[in-house]
Amino acid sequence: MSKWCERRGRAGRVAFLLLFLAGVEAQAQSPAAITGCVRDSVSKAPILLATVRVMGTDRSMLTDDIGCFRFQSAVIPVDLDVRQIGYRPVTVHIDSLSAGARREIYLRPVAFALAPLTIRGTDDAAIRIIRSAIARKHALVTTTHDYQYQAYVKFAVRDLARPQDSAASVLLITESRSRIYWEQPDHYQETILARRQTGNLRASQNLVTAGEIANFQRERIEFRQFSVVSPIADDALDRYRYAILDTLMIDGQRVFRLAMTPRSEATPLFVGTVDIADSTFDLAGIDVGFDRAVHFTALHDLRYRQLLRQVVPGHWMPYRITLSGALHLSIPLPRLPHDLAFEHAAELSDFEFDRGNAPADLGEVRIAVDPAADRPDSAAWAATDSTFPLSPAERAAWQRIDSVARRPPDFSTRARRGIATSIGLLTDPTFFHFNRVEGAYIGLGAGWDSHPGLGAEGRAGYATGSDEGEFSLSGRTRLSTDQRTWLGLEYHDQVVTRPTFVSGSYNPTVRALLFRIDPLDYYRERGVTLSLTTKLADFTDLELRYDNEAQSTLPVVTDYSVFGSRRPIRPNIPIADGELRTLGASITYDSRPMRRTGTRTDRLPAATWTRVSLGAELAAPTIIPDDFTYQRYALQVQRRQRTLGLGVTTITAAAGIGSGTMPPQRYFTIDFGMKALTYQSGGFNTLGDTNYAGTRAAMIAVQHDFDRLLFARSHLPLIDRLPFTLSVQGGVFWTDFVDHAPQPADLMLLTAPRGYGEVGFGLGNLTPFLSPFNLAAHFTWSLNSRYAADRRMHFGLSFFGR
Repeated sequence: MSKWCERRGRAGRVAFLLLFLAGVEAQAQSPAAITGCVRDSVSKAPILLATVRVMGTDRSMLTDDIGCFRFQSAVIPVDLDVRQIGYRPVTVHIDSLSAGARREIYLRPVAFALAPLTIRGTDDAAIRIIRSAIARKHALVTTTHDYQYQAYVKFAVRDLARPQDSAASVLLITESRSRIYWEQPDHYQETILARRQTGNLRASQNLVTAGEIANFQRERIEFRQFSVVSPIADDALDRYRYAILDTLMIDGQRVFRLAMTPRSEATPLFVGTVDIADSTFDLAGIDVGFDRAVHFTALHDLRYRQLLRQVVPGHWMPYRITLSGALHLSIPLPRLPHDLAFEHAAELSDFEFDRGNAPADLGEVRIAVDPAADRPDSAAWAATDSTFPLSPAERAAWQRIDSVARRPPDFSTRARRGIATSIGLLTDPTFFHFNRVEGAYIGLGAGWDSHPGLGAEGRAGYATGSDEGEFSLSGRTRLSTDQRTWLGLEYHDQVVTRPTFVSGSYNPTVRALLFRIDPLDYYRERGVTLSLTTKLADFTDLELRYDNEAQSTLPVVTDYSVFGSRRPIRPNIPIADGELRTLGASITYDSRPMRRTGTRTDRLPAATWTRVSLGAELAAPTIIPDDFTYQRYALQVQRRQRTLGLGVTTITAAAGIGSGTMPPQRYFTIDFGMKALTYQSGGFNTLGDTNYAGTRAAMIAVQHDFDRLLFARSHLPLIDRLPFTLSVQGGVFWTDFVDHAPQPADLMLLTAPRGYGEVGFGLGNLTPFLSPFNLAAHFTWSLNSRYAADRRMHFGLSFFGR
C-alpha cells in the first residue's frame, strides 16, 4: 500500500521552519496552565499512558511516567475526556483555575463486554481480530497492482495563547490539490496540481503534500529517526497488547474498536485505538500517539488519526487523515509565540484501481509541482471547500493574514526584518564571506530559469582584503527531458578552495571572522568549464567535464578576528601555478527520492539512503596542451541506516589515488573541519588546526545515534529512566605520497602513513528547557600520540542535539 508518510513526520519541522521564514506576527499572551494526574480509584496508583482529550477540539495528550499531564488553554471552561484500557472513561469539567492547583482524576477498573464472537479454546478475541486484519492486509496487497486518487491537503499553524476560535490564533495556512499514483511494490508519485497560501508565505515554501502523512498498512511507520511498528504489521502481536473496547456502527458496518498499548516502554511504539471492520477485517480507522521511547525536543502531543471506508467493493481506503501536534519554545524567539499547534490534514477521493497509468519518472520523482500549480481558477477551491471546508476561524484568517502582510510595516517590524535580512546575507557566501586570503568579500548574485529548458546564473563581487574583483557566469540548456540531459557552460575568475574529504563546501565565515579558524586552503582560478550531465539509470547520473583553467597561488592578506586569538594564522599552502586543462567524468548514485519543481530537481530527506560517487580526472599533454600530467581517481560513499532497532548509523567513507605530476591543488586532503568548541559530525575532532594530505588517501567515519533507546533497554534501575540521548563516533584515515615527484609545497604538508584514528561519545538532551536549542556535549579521544598536531582529548558542543 502507498506511503502516505515516508517523510517521518516532517510536518513538525515544517511548522517551525515555515513560521520562522514567514515572519508571522504574534502578540504575547499567557494561556492558562491545566495540570492533573490520573490514578486508579482502587489502588491509587498512577495510570501511565492514559489519553486525555480536550473535548470539542483535536487536542489530546498522554499521561507521563507518573500519570500526570499538563497543557495550556486560552479557553475556560473546558471538558476533558480521560480514557485508558481496562478503565471506565470519565469526563472532567474545568470551569476555573486556582494558582498551582493540580487535579486528581480517578478511573474505575472495569471488565470489557466483548462483542459476540466464536472463541475456541483459550483464543483471545482481540488477538483473533488482529490476526485476521493482518491476513486481510496481505490479501489486498497481492490483488492490487496500482491505484490513483485525488487529495486535498491543508496545513495550518496556530498560536495556543489566543482563543482557538478566533482568526487571530491562526498564524498561517496552506492548501493544495494533488494527483497521486501508487504501484507495486512501493512506487509513489504525488503531483501538486494547485496550491495557495496566506500572504506571509511564498509559494516556493508551500510543499506540504499528502505523502507526508502515515499509511498504517505498512509494516513500519518512518518518523524521523524512529521506525515504529504498525498496528497491523506482521509482528504487531509481539509488540502490542490489544483489548476490545467497544463495537460501533459506521456507515452501516459493524466495527470493532480495539485499544493498543506497547509491550515494552523501551521500544518506539504507538498508543491508542484501532478500528477493524467486522467480517471483512479491513482497517477502518486509527487514532494513536507515541509512547515515551519516541521523544523530540520541543515537539509534543503528536497524534495520528485516520478514517477509512469502502470506496469500491473489497477496497477500504483512507478518506481523511490528520497529523497534529504542538511545539513549545522555552526561550523567546523574535516573532514567534511560545506555544504553537499544527494540523496537517488530507482528504482523499476519486480512487481508481489497476488503470496502469504510471508517470514516466515514477521510480525516482516522489513529488512534482505542476507548472500551473500557482495559477488555479477559483472553481477548483470552491469544489474542494464543499467536501472539506475550512473552519470559520481559518476562513477569517485568510483575509486577516493577507491584510497584515500587505500593510506598510511599522518601525519595529522594519527593524526586525532588517536584522533577519542581515543575518541571511551574512550566512550566504554569494553576498558575503570572510577568509584569510580574501578578507571580507561583498557581492551580488542572480539566477534565471523562467523559461523551460533554459537556465542562467551569475555573480560578481569584490574582495576587500586582496583588493580584487571576482565573477562567474554560467548557463545551461536541456537537451532531453526524460533523460535529464543538460549542457552547461561557465566562465569564471574567482577564488576557489582545494578539494577536501571532510569540509567540502563548508562556509568558514563565522569561525574565521570570530576566532581565526579556517580549515580550507585557497587559490585563484580563471577559465572555462564545459559540462554535460545525464541520467544513466534510476537514481544514477553521469557528468562529463572539460576544464580549461589558469590557476595561481594566493597569499594570506589578513589575520583579523573579532576575538583576539593567540593561535598563529594558518598559512595558505602554495599551489603549482600554471594552465590546467583536464577531462573529467563522475558517476553518482543517490537513493533518495526526488522533488521536481519546474526544471529543477532536488533530493528529499529519507530515513535510510545511500550515496556513492566515483570520479576520474585526466590531464594529458598528448591529448590537450597542459602544464601538468596526471591521473586522479576518487570514491566517496555515504550511508545512513537504522541498525538493530537501536538508532541510526551514519557512515562516511572516501578514498583517492593519483599518479603522475599531480599539482598540490589536486592533492587529497583530510582537513580538521569546524572548531571553536564545536563538534563536527562525520569528520575528525582531535586534529587541532592541522590538515593531512597526499597523492593517496582513505578515510572512514562512523557515528551511531542511540537516542534514548540504549538507556531504556538496559533495564537497569535509574539508568533506564535517564532523559539523555547517547551517540558514539569514531574514524580513521590514512594519507601519503606514493610514486610522486616532490613539489615545493610538500614540505608544508603533513601525512599520516601509519593511519590516524579517534573515538568518542556524545550526550544530548542536556537543555530541553531551552528548546528549540538543545545542547549536546561530545568527548573525543585520539588513538595516536605521535603526531605533533594531535590533542589527546577534544571537547565539543552541538546546539541541536536530541
